[in-house]
Amino acid sequence: MFEASPRGGRWLAVWWPLAATVAAILFWLLLSPENLRWLKAENGPIEGTNAALYFVCALVFLLSRRIEPLTRLALAVLFCGFGAREMDWHKAFTGKSVLKVSYYLGDAPWQQRLVALAAVAAVALALLTLLLRQAGPLLHYWQRRDPVATSVVVFAVTMAVSKVIDRIENLLAESWGIVFSPETGLLIGSLEETIELSLPLIALVAWLQFRAMRR
Repeated sequence: MFEASPRGGRWLAVWWPLAATVAAILFWLLLSPENLRWLKAENGPIEGTNAALYFVCALVFLLSRRIEPLTRLALAVLFCGFGAREMDWHKAFTGKSVLKVSYYLGDAPWQQRLVALAAVAAVALALLTLLLRQAGPLLHYWQRRDPVATSVVVFAVTMAVSKVIDRIENLLAESWGIVFSPETGLLIGSLEETIELSLPLIALVAWLQFRAMRR
């Protein structure tokens, strides 16, 4: 997937998480608490848009002939997994999180556990395929200041940051007894959901950069 590409616009993808951060702060400053809770609610406008964009990414990657077939399929499966996770389809199907070992050791119907395991295994296999096939080239082209590689790294860093923000309230409360005020909690929630919304947009930037490189 990675090949030498033009140096122009290397950091283009960074603008999306930065814009998302500014938007999240503006939401917190300008919206009422009720409207902000609605905006960032589970399956609300932000989360629904995020999930839809993940599925758009999956379709774009799947139909992109410029990407080698196995990588194309792995990307499509991975982003479908992101979209399904964002919409909590796994909980709608099982009532629990299929990402916990306790679910598979519990008393759920074996057919349900088998389907859940197959879905999780497909996403895990897609991720492993991408790591084995693209991690080396990614590092190589990142060192060469390649725009596509840079966008992929920005995607990974942004995802890590969003997960830290998502867990920080519970982590500080459980480990240190630090409890944020409701207002601060709203800001943290706004940041987490809005920054997550930038992830599929970063992925699309990487795809556009890759497409421009292959012309």
